[in-house]
Amino acid sequence: MSDESPNLALALETLRRLVEVGFERTNGSTTLILQRLDQVDDRHAELVKRVEQDRAAAETRYAALEAPLDAVEREAVTRTQFSERTRQFIAVVTVLAAVAGAVIALIQLTRG
Repeated sequence: MSDESPNLALALETLRRLVEVGFERTNGSTTLILQRLDQVDDRHAELVKRVEQDRAAAETRYAALEAPLDAVEREAVTRTQFSERTRQFIAVVTVLAAVAGAVIALIQLTRG
């Protein structure tokens, strides 16, 4: 048994050292992962800030373009309105032509 005792103690010491080294490696890997997660969080925060700035700039540009568009829409003539104006113009021209024709006919009748 005395022969096995130093071998057992050596084996236990080797096992203890291997476990310690394994724990240190695991601890180092965990620390590295946490550092990378912190970097990812920082990058994410930067991207969120940039997206918010871009969104605000886009909303400003949209508002600047919307005002002239509203003015154009208020002043624009639709097809229906244009058709109605054309019909009214044709009606007025027709009435004027009829009145002119009646006046010419009356003048000819009075002279003739």
